[in-house]
Amino acid sequence: MSLFKGRTTVTRANKISDFTIATAEYGSAVPEILGTTRIGGNVLYYDDFTAHEHKETHRAGKGGRSKQVNITYTYTVASIIGLCEGEISGIGRIWKDKDVYRYPNDDVGLTLYKGTQDQLPWAYVSGKHPDKALSYSGLAYMAGVLDLGDSASFPNFNFEVKGKLLNTGDGVDVNPADYIRYVLDKVGLTDVEIDGIDDYRKYCANSDMLISTPMDDTSAQSAQSIINDIMTCTNAYMFWSNDRFKIVPLEDRPCGNWKPNTTIMYDLTPDNFIPLNNDGALITFERKDSSEVYNQFPVEFINRENSYEKETVSYAVNSDIQTYGVRQASTLKAHYLYKTSRAVRLAEMWARRVLYGRNLYTFKLDWAFCRLEVGDLVTLTDPTCGLEKQLVMINSVTEDANGVPTFTAVSRPPMTVTPAKYTVNEVDRPFVDYNVEPPDTDTPLIIQPPADLTQTGYELWIGAKGKADGWGGCSVYISDDNTNYRFLGRISNTARLGELAQDVTKDATTIIVKSNGSYLSGTKQDAERGNTLCWLDGECFSYETATLLDDGSYHFTNCIRGQYNTTATAHNAEASFARLDQTLLKQAYLKEDIGKTLYFKFCSYNIFGANEQDISSVEPVTYTIAKYYVPSVTNITMYNRYRRLTDGVTRYDIVVKWMPPTITSYAYGQVWYKTNHSQISNVINSNLSVKDAGFAGEWIFAGNGKDEVVIPQAIVGDTYRVCVTTVDQFGASTTPDTAPNKDIIVAMKSYILNVPDNFRITFGNSATVYWDEVTNTDISYYEVRTDEEAGVEGDGLLVRMTGVKATVPITARAGTLYLYARNALGKYSQAAVLKYSKPLPPTPDAPTLTPTLGGFGVTASSIPSGCTGMTVYVNDKDAVRTVNNVLSYTCKAGIYNIRIAYYDMFCEGEKSQESTVTIKIEIDQDMIKDEAISLEKVDRAVQAKIEAGETAEASVNVVIDNLNSADGIKNYSALTQMSDDINLRVKKGDVINQINVSDESILIDGKKIHITGDTVFDNGVIVQGMLAAGSVTADNLMIGSSSGARLSVKKDLIEVYDSNGTLRVKLGVWDE
Repeated sequence: MSLFKGRTTVTRANKISDFTIATAEYGSAVPEILGTTRIGGNVLYYDDFTAHEHKETHRAGKGGRSKQVNITYTYTVASIIGLCEGEISGIGRIWKDKDVYRYPNDDVGLTLYKGTQDQLPWAYVSGKHPDKALSYSGLAYMAGVLDLGDSASFPNFNFEVKGKLLNTGDGVDVNPADYIRYVLDKVGLTDVEIDGIDDYRKYCANSDMLISTPMDDTSAQSAQSIINDIMTCTNAYMFWSNDRFKIVPLEDRPCGNWKPNTTIMYDLTPDNFIPLNNDGALITFERKDSSEVYNQFPVEFINRENSYEKETVSYAVNSDIQTYGVRQASTLKAHYLYKTSRAVRLAEMWARRVLYGRNLYTFKLDWAFCRLEVGDLVTLTDPTCGLEKQLVMINSVTEDANGVPTFTAVSRPPMTVTPAKYTVNEVDRPFVDYNVEPPDTDTPLIIQPPADLTQTGYELWIGAKGKADGWGGCSVYISDDNTNYRFLGRISNTARLGELAQDVTKDATTIIVKSNGSYLSGTKQDAERGNTLCWLDGECFSYETATLLDDGSYHFTNCIRGQYNTTATAHNAEASFARLDQTLLKQAYLKEDIGKTLYFKFCSYNIFGANEQDISSVEPVTYTIAKYYVPSVTNITMYNRYRRLTDGVTRYDIVVKWMPPTITSYAYGQVWYKTNHSQISNVINSNLSVKDAGFAGEWIFAGNGKDEVVIPQAIVGDTYRVCVTTVDQFGASTTPDTAPNKDIIVAMKSYILNVPDNFRITFGNSATVYWDEVTNTDISYYEVRTDEEAGVEGDGLLVRMTGVKATVPITARAGTLYLYARNALGKYSQAAVLKYSKPLPPTPDAPTLTPTLGGFGVTASSIPSGCTGMTVYVNDKDAVRTVNNVLSYTCKAGIYNIRIAYYDMFCEGEKSQESTVTIKIEIDQDMIKDEAISLEKVDRAVQAKIEAGETAEASVNVVIDNLNSADGIKNYSALTQMSDDINLRVKKGDVINQINVSDESILIDGKKIHITGDTVFDNGVIVQGMLAAGSVTADNLMIGSSSGARLSVKKDLIEVYDSNGTLRVKLGVWDE
């Protein structure tokens, strides 16, 4: 026996105890993905950061008496990563740091929630933290428990999101026509038609100009900005035409089944033009010299095939570059395009547009040509300029101060066109007086709308109409001293203004008004959502049906009164009325402007937009800015909360709760209080009694919250007067003096304890019980038990705490729990009884198995509510648990039988039916297809060179080394190419390693040959000393030489010969 004992040395790595990552910013825009793109996502939630200890023991010394123990840690965290607005089609690739995976893959550790409106919360959070479980309806996200390794660093994720509208394009990208229609529908322009959208859709499909949402574009953009970018990427115009939009492709060449516009609208001659200036010029044109025109056109796009990297392609006009040198245009950013071929096509279109559009023509026409719009084709004839039926396309239309339209047009390439669609002669054009005197503006409406309808909370809305026909609009000027006016804005549409036709009560749901304009009926939903919103002398209401009466009045029925937190009141006839729509001019003001009187002047102009009234001749309209109404909170409740500190000192808090007003601009409530405890100044300066003199003092701020605030350490015996003020998101608030208030006396409560209400339980990784706070007496703590022995220590006591939530260590799937409340005097309440029964996890459906290279994937239905994960059984031997519904399993080749079972905090449920998968060690067929495609590209490239008449050489020889040196012939490398042979050779001494490709065979010759990676041989071979599967058949097999002892295997026959060549065994079927 040794006199010395061994020793143990422990080395422990530093343990990380805290974990913080940046999460999504509150209020940031949620992207919406149309098509397929790559995004980074935002962390919405993370929890349960856990350190996992790993021990590794080594023995050393004589007899292994000493031990070296190394302790390291790895970490996991549960996380939810928000992607975009749902519902999406799916996820393709996932980039995790530097690795790329195809979803689903267990190495990623995430499960997709597509963003349906009825999707359930992540089962993991529902089980472990039910109070935090959110379904995130309409939001696509990835969720999972992530392995952070030993560094506890959160992985950098990127996701290839397959979004919406994939069916409109090629299954990956979207047709731009449908993209634009979707955007307009989203901004409320569903009823607005788009002329030419079908032709544009056909053009985009045939030219393969399909698009997807730009990558990682999370900033909010206007619909106009989005559509302008799409027009640029697809070489088209979109503009407003009368009461609808119109799209015109600019491409001048046919694409597949689509053909460009070739219809001439007018053949314009000198008789049609209006002189541009005093010298009588009818047409002016600008022409850029060839030396000034760009000849290289770069387009930046996102290459999906190259992991969504930004790349640039360029179209060059080589003949022009040779003559004038390179003149590169600024790079066009086309981030809606994801394929190289589309970017190249756009660059070529851009080059053609610049080449043929270098001539810009300007001319004026009268209103007889009002049909002409952007994108229309006309011909120009003007002998003075040397123009004879010059084909041009109109690219802009503007009106001067007199309402005369001025056109600009660009030249078009030669093409076959149709005869002019319209002709206009001199006699068809009547005289139009563009300077007719405008009528005055009628009494305008100036209102301060509810804050929920505004952008800033402080806005004036102004509506105007003319006193007679011929009113085209007005310019609005504003002043605060009636002397110095500045331009405020222009009203170009007539507002629908009027007055109430007859009295209405505050409860009336039918209203009759006298108003200009017309009104359309809506639905009940339109009225509820404020889509037919009107203003009636300070009250907002919406109607469902609008009926025109015989006297021209409108009868509104099924009205919803007092919307947007205005008050439904009685109104007398002739009360002001307005339809709140886009015809109103909206102007923000500052909070400091409240109480200020403003002066407005409305200078009318005629229907041609001309002959505006002089500001000095217009009478001002005055308006005083009032403070807008902020509603009060309601239903204030208060109670005392008793606390006993660890040192035995008791404290009382006041819990204040309230119901916020129903306005979307509500931010929070502020709690203020006073006590009746008097101050000497209050006694002197107030008429209150001494015991209530404190109520004459200043309000004391206690805190703010959405619907609850706690006033700590209240003074026992004092009466607290508490009020709650409303604060909206624009900073406007009610005052404590006008806000609702309530009194409460802080005193010890010794009433008989109420039984705790709403005792309930939820199950996840553990069981959690909840209940409502007992407020009718001072509570020391609560007990949760399995027996009815309140206050007794022992196995029946599960937990004792002061809060209203507890995790309880129960092990039975069914049972009864008892909840007691104990007050400050040591008295217990009657028990709240909870009988619970947790059903077994359901039996899952058979899993879906997907074979992969070296393993397979397991996919099950979503983890049911109340379950925490699933167990995957492989051949009823290996059991792998996961909290996700997908698993990636690595294995050797073979046949595997898989069953799964859901489990909860207690145990597993029944196993599913068996699914079977066969794993083969082979290269995926897609890889072989890619190889075939590459060879096809080489064949096409060679064929293109042959067809282009490339000059051929008999042979090409490239030798690298100094053959002229003494030993140069011994060491060199060479590439030799001939018409029927290619040889790649490296020589060192007597060793030659070479690959020779001829029209008969391929030779790979070398001292050593090393092939890395998975390899496929179409014919049978011997690999690593073994016969590859399927490489040997029984068609004709010979073991041994052709004579002597041998075994011969033929079709339907086996023969064995001895050393003399004599047949000894014959087995099979044969003919004698």
